Amino acid sequence: MTNSPFGDSPVKAGFKFVICHLSFVIFLLAGCATRPTFRTVVVDPGHGGYDPGATQRGVLPEKIWTLDLANRLKNRLEQGGFSVVLTRQSDVFIPLEERVLISNSQHDAVFVSLHFNSIRKRDIQGVETYYDSWRSAKLANSVQQSILQLPGVFDRRVKTAPYFVIRRNAYPAILVEGGFLSNPTESRRIASPVYRDALAQQIYQGILSYRGSPPAATR
Repeated sequence: MTNSPFGDSPVKAGFKFVICHLSFVIFLLAGCATRPTFRTVVVDPGHGGYDPGATQRGVLPEKIWTLDLANRLKNRLEQGGFSVVLTRQSDVFIPLEERVLISNSQHDAVFVSLHFNSIRKRDIQGVETYYDSWRSAKLANSVQQSILQLPGVFDRRVKTAPYFVIRRNAYPAILVEGGFLSNPTESRRIASPVYRDALAQQIYQGILSYRGSPPAATR
């Protein structure tokens, strides 16, 4: 048997190796248990400008609803003590790369992209939330479960997808599909200001649950 590079006996070296690895695992677990401390939420209203997003006859295009929902969510987050950055504030086109740059330039933030779905099958309905990396899974689950508290909302589950704005993000990042404009029932619901207020409230509650407490309470 040869000596270890640490100058210890093989048994002692093996013991040190195990201790080092156990310490590393404990460090990782402690890091996972630490509550997020972010104060900034980057809210990304999907589409805009010449990119209308999902379109459906007799229904306003997706870009209108995402911006409206973003503003409602912004107001609720600010009431809760968060700082909010919108990737767009009007009906303009913002490239995906710029949306990511806006998010990555923040300090200690999370990113929430807002969208509405559309499909040829008009009977398809429901809300789904996407994430790309493990660090965003908890946020995605928290927001999805919060939205499901709304009456009549069908669960299309939390899913992974390599969407550019969440894949290239430096922070926990999710993409929320808040319903199908192609479904007659859901399109009427999305067109209701009362529902959009409720949806914004539940997304806020999901973000708050993920954080554990509002920023105002930590000052």
